[in-house]
Amino acid sequence: MNPLYTTSTDILYLVLTVMIAILGILLALALYHLVHILRNVNKVSHKAKDTMDLLNHYLWQPIKIALMVLDKMKDKMGKK
Repeated sequence: MNPLYTTSTDILYLVLTVMIAILGILLALALYHLVHILRNVNKVSHKAKDTMDLLNHYLWQPIKIALMVLDKMKDKMGKK
């Protein structure tokens, strides 16, 4: 019978094949975790945007209205 791995080159190719397969599996796992991390970052950024919109609506809009009223009052006081 003829042994399958007789030369050192055959053993080198076998080791390289196994290592490339293991590296591919590890890279796939790392990519899977990266996708989950980026999905969580996307959720957090959407929540931050919603919070900023609420702050703009409930905090900044009344301030803008008050400033507009003050400008109108200054205009009316200046015309008399």
